[in-house]
Amino acid sequence: MTRAEKLSLLPTCALALAAALAYAIDLGGFGIAPLSVLLLSVAAASLLVWSVPASQQDASGDTIAWAGVVLFVLAAVARLGWPSLLPPGRGPDLTHHLLLVDYLEQHGQLVHDRALDGSMGEMAHYTPGAHLLAVLIGKWLGLDGVRTFFPLLAVCTALTAGYVVLIARRLRLPVSYGVVAVVLLFLPAQYFYGAFTHDGFLAQTAATFFAVAAWWALVAWDQERSLVLSITISILLVGVFLTWPIFVGPLAVVVAAMMIDGPVGQSRTGRLAIVLLPLLVVASTHIVGRWGWLAIVRTSGAVLEPGLSSLGWLLPLLTVIGLAISMRDRRARVSVILLMVIAVQTVTLFVLAMSRGASTPYMAFKMVYLAIYPAAVIAAVALSKADAKGVVGWLVAALLVLTAVPPAMTAPRAVPVVDLDLYQAGKWVRANVGQSCIDYLVADAETAYWLHLAVLGNPRSSARMEEIDHYEPNAAMAPWIAAAGRNYAIASLPLLPGEVRSRVEIVRTFGLAAVIRRPGAPDCPQAGS
Repeated sequence: MTRAEKLSLLPTCALALAAALAYAIDLGGFGIAPLSVLLLSVAAASLLVWSVPASQQDASGDTIAWAGVVLFVLAAVARLGWPSLLPPGRGPDLTHHLLLVDYLEQHGQLVHDRALDGSMGEMAHYTPGAHLLAVLIGKWLGLDGVRTFFPLLAVCTALTAGYVVLIARRLRLPVSYGVVAVVLLFLPAQYFYGAFTHDGFLAQTAATFFAVAAWWALVAWDQERSLVLSITISILLVGVFLTWPIFVGPLAVVVAAMMIDGPVGQSRTGRLAIVLLPLLVVASTHIVGRWGWLAIVRTSGAVLEPGLSSLGWLLPLLTVIGLAISMRDRRARVSVILLMVIAVQTVTLFVLAMSRGASTPYMAFKMVYLAIYPAAVIAAVALSKADAKGVVGWLVAALLVLTAVPPAMTAPRAVPVVDLDLYQAGKWVRANVGQSCIDYLVADAETAYWLHLAVLGNPRSSARMEEIDHYEPNAAMAPWIAAAGRNYAIASLPLLPGEVRSRVEIVRTFGLAAVIRRPGAPDCPQAGS
């Protein structure tokens, strides 16, 4: 294993183990246990990674290219959330994920009460791996999960790009074409990092990280067949399931196909048991009592529709050419099979969704977010075919950086839902005022939705939700102009008319946000409204 591979695998296994250990410890009745999880996950990951002998053919150029790619992608993605480093996306998914983060922080344990179905919806049954990581890292750093979620996913995305380089090198591509594979990911930028910087698919982004790492481990295992890599694949598959289970299917199929390739006997059975048994145990444990929620694979939802407008034409074209070239290359077989199995699962999910009359085959379209990674590596194979030494590859990489990265980085961005000033105001209200009798005088319905659910912790099933679902800024402001609003409000100061300011008491200000109160209004009752 090369130095770059070890440097990448250590934090990856530590994070996957942290999610799995926190999940297991909580099921044992001990809560999330942040300190125990930290010590155990770091120790186990270190023991696993450093037990692998260093590669005899390790090259400093590989380490430099890997580190350069990781740092470049990290800087590019972090810029989208700078300076607050709060989740910059929009959409209800963002609020729902932060709602689960809030629950974990408030209770210090997973959701076990089935009575919470109404107040938390599908998040009461959601695989909590990504949310556990955000909360755990927050506990370790003395922050909260909302502040750590975006940095966590930025690091995951950067390391995911690093794994693309490592996989390309395992396929014996020149270093330059490993870099090319990463830059190709900026062509479908909405799939690459837009999943969490625009659409709020936070858990899916963490699952993509573990899935691409598992793909690398499978490529490495196909070449080395070591016990350590088998254990590594097992850990990463559990990480994928606990963060977003939809992506585990193609990987499990590829695992089965690779593991049974060899002589029949105990070794084959043992390999499969080591790799798949932990996944089966965790999956069966989580699914018990939640069978009804499996129907979500057939539902509609707001998701990017694949096409030339979102994917472009260059990556798909190069991928098709690369597939034709790679079919007879044994080193590339894991990547080729993975991409084909992803396509099969996509078609299967599409048929299931359409058979139920879904207007948008939500889960089928989401498979594209994973497919772009093997597609990029296979596309790099196509580009590298006539350039064995990789000299031209550096020119190709530079050209792609100049043409693909700037448009992706400078594309117009929507105003984020999560705002630091409003967040601080909401946390203060929850601690000092309560969760009820609060109005939201903010720019849009999504911000009000986020404040009501994920910041103040109100239930999704309350009567108040009908008002929140139909939130309109001017309508929300009208009662306060007439001095007839609820007792308190969280307000965005730039939006607050002078006629409202002159009639209210500003209790606290937090930058451009404020907590306001109707003069003489009583304190909030403790019960939600």
